[in-house]
This record gives sequence, structure tokens and C-alpha cells, in this order.
Amino acid sequence: MQGTRPSRLQVQTARQILEILRAEEFPAGHHLTEERLVSRLGVSRTPIRAALQILARSGVLIARPRQGYVVAPDSDPTYGSASLPISADDELYMQVARDLVRKRLPDAFTETEMMRRYAVSRGLVITVLARMSEEGLVRRGKGREWVPMPFLDSREEQRASYDFRLTLEPTALRLASFRVDRAALVEARKRHLDVANAESIKLSSAKLFELDATFHAMLARMSRNSFFLSAIEQQNRLRRLIEYWGYRDGTRLRAWCQEHLSIIDALLEGERPRAATLLERHLKNARRQLIKRPFRLVLRDGPGDGLPGTY
Repeated sequence: MQGTRPSRLQVQTARQILEILRAEEFPAGHHLTEERLVSRLGVSRTPIRAALQILARSGVLIARPRQGYVVAPDSDPTYGSASLPISADDELYMQVARDLVRKRLPDAFTETEMMRRYAVSRGLVITVLARMSEEGLVRRGKGREWVPMPFLDSREEQRASYDFRLTLEPTALRLASFRVDRAALVEARKRHLDVANAESIKLSSAKLFELDATFHAMLARMSRNSFFLSAIEQQNRLRRLIEYWGYRDGTRLRAWCQEHLSIIDALLEGERPRAATLLERHLKNARRQLIKRPFRLVLRDGPGDGLPGTY
């Protein structure tokens, strides 16, 4: 697997270069130099060189002998059709996540056992387990063992989670300690508009989950109450595994983006009570979607992996 996939850093660097191309609107034939990209992105030449090769294979750039890379003449100015490969890190991450959801992993496992199971290097296993540990999906056990963390693996647990969040999140907006962070709201508004206005949703389910989870954590952070923030972050960790595969319904996706935007706008307009009411309505809509859909812990292999999502 490792030999056929770029690293996560290489794919992330390619994505950052794409963002530069979008922002600068370089014309066809514009020469991209490694030196400028190294200076701008703050990474070494090695991931820059690999990222340029990735973008050349995707048709965004053209490699010219003794000149380097230039913008392709037929590139879409928005680069919306650019397709980046999945990294070796992300591929292993999703395989492990699928096995966690399917209860295929033991109650405790070692890095050596993971190397054998997935036929990958120790370095890649360590990278993925460290990422999952940061996200609250696994934790260190006894000795060299790793232990999966609990997640919302039944309809009853998901419904209980929404009931808990309904009592908590709108209340956080009504606390006397709540302070609006306008810069954070403006940035969140921009990210949500990019998704809501897109003709097709090209972000991965993982990125869409992060957009959703970050929004709810942002509101909890503005409460300036560490207990509220800790509780919401814990809920995000519990629902991460299930909802990673739940962002496939384009209609509902745009709906929750618009619901988030209405909450953001209310806060920017200084209408906290209205924002709290809208947040309560948003969570009830999500709970209603959960109740309407059949619950199953079955994942389809391949890029169309999907579980009924709620948000």
C-alpha cells in the first residue's frame, strides 16, 4: 500500500498549492518555482517536489524539461475538477476506522499486530494510531497495547447523545459568560458558504465532519465555560467514527450548512436568544433525521462508503 500512495504531507502540500493557484489566479503557462513554494508554505523541497508531481498527474500543471512546472493551459480557474489521490496515511486510517466500526479489531492490539494485519510499516502504523489517539478514537493500554475508545454504535446511544446536546448546547449560548468571537464566526461563515454554494460537494466525509464538529466546538468555546466545551468535545469524539461516513446526502448537507449559517448570522447581529433557538431547532432537525433513517453498522467497500448520517 505504501509504495503506491503518497504521504499525507505530500497530499496536504498539493492541496495548499491548489489554494495558492485559486487565490492568485495565475494564467496558463505561469511558472511555479520550488524556492517560492518552500518559502511560502514553510516545508522542505521534498514534499514540494512530490506535490508538484501529484498536480501534474492530475492535469493542473505541466512538467517542462529544464524549466519545472507551469500552469496547464486548459486548467479550470477554480480547479474544482482537480482530483488528488488519497494518501497512504489516510488509506490506512480509513481501513482501521472501518474495522473499528465493524467490531473486527480485538479489545486491545499492538503495533506489530497492526503491521501484520494491514501489511504496512511500523512508521505508518504509529502515524495513524497517533492521529487516532489525538482524535479520541484509541488510547494507550497496558505495555505496548492500544485500546479502542467507545463510540455511538446504536440508535439508542445516538438519540441519547442528541438529547444530551439539546440540553447543553443552546444553554451555552445563553450563559452570562458567553462572548461572541467575530473573527471566528466570519471565518466559519466563509467555510460554510463555500460548501453551501458549491455545485457538487467535493470535500471528503472526514473534512465535512470536521467542519460540523468545529462549528459546535466553536460555539461551546465562546461560552467561556470549560465544562461545556469539554462535554461538546467529548460528544464530537464519540460520534466521529459513525458520522465520518454520514455526509453523503447532498440535500441534508446543504440544509445543515444553511442552519449553521443562520446561527452564525444571528450571533454576528447580536441576537443571542435567536441564535440559541436556531441551534435548538438545528439539533432537533438532526435528531429527526436520525429517527427517520434505518440504523445499521454496515459499510460498503470503496469510495462510496456510507452510513446514514445525521449531523
